[in-house]
Amino acid sequence: MRKWIGIPIFAVLTGCQTIGFYSQGALGQAEILWKAKPSRAVIAAAETSPAIRERLSFALELCDFASEHLALPGDSAYHRYTDLGRDHVVYVLYAAKEFSMQPKQWFYPIVGELDYRGYFKKADAETYAESLRAQQYEIYLGGTDAFSTLGYFHDPVLNTFADYPEIDFAETIFHELTHRRIFKKGETMFNESLANTVAEEGVRRFLRSKGRLSDLTDYEQRLIRRREFYQEIERSREQLTALYAGTMPVPEMRARKAQILAQLKKRAQALQRRWGGKQLENWLALDLTNAHLISLITYNQDMPRFKQLLDEAGGDFERFFKMVETLD
Repeated sequence: MRKWIGIPIFAVLTGCQTIGFYSQGALGQAEILWKAKPSRAVIAAAETSPAIRERLSFALELCDFASEHLALPGDSAYHRYTDLGRDHVVYVLYAAKEFSMQPKQWFYPIVGELDYRGYFKKADAETYAESLRAQQYEIYLGGTDAFSTLGYFHDPVLNTFADYPEIDFAETIFHELTHRRIFKKGETMFNESLANTVAEEGVRRFLRSKGRLSDLTDYEQRLIRRREFYQEIERSREQLTALYAGTMPVPEMRARKAQILAQLKKRAQALQRRWGGKQLENWLALDLTNAHLISLITYNQDMPRFKQLLDEAGGDFERFFKMVETLD
């Protein structure tokens, strides 16, 4: 199961708490901008591989579709290409206490409090993660392949997600463009759930517009499986939240927590057997923590709310975004 995170990297540039944090953010963003080349020039270059040529052309097509049919600023990003020569662009960490489903938050002047912190170098992220562990935090640290600068810069297509399967690539473009249209200060779950809602509906409409009905059927089945997985995550979140609110002695609470997480993995294994394939194989190999569950919940918990709002808007995205802007 592939997951992306839309990081407002400008927050890293302006919200630093140390000189080192400021420097790594500034240098990381500068590298992306400095190495960026116009997509059409890359497409026309003889040395460009057929795969990159096809993917950059596809990105331009998706951006046009986003502007014309999803009320997204498709002309403001993904018309350039940057090859960073590495697998991930940013390493992002989430943190939570052993007996809490509330994420640690970091304050950034431009975008307010966010539930995650990003570093361009894995070593920097790991060093900071160790300092948090020393403060009794559980950590989830993962590589991220795409982010949004919320309109402060022209975000390019990156090599880190250019090789995504076509559907994943389209979801990523629509997701990150949504952040450029609306980003609510200090509301991580709101922003990410909104972007996921738009991305999924955007892919549906794109496939339908191209007459790719077989692909659309496959995508709908994929979304059903995605919902089934996240229902199991939500079930465990509710169990853990109730557990942590109780007065059970720490050793017993710790044992019960381990049992709940083990049961979650068993249910996920059952899903994978029923689905066939290996969609959850990498996830099942991870050690689960509160922070890890929070990283998943952040991107999905508010999606039903936004889907209902889109229905109330009659499927009109311009009207939908105006309604979203009025939400508390």
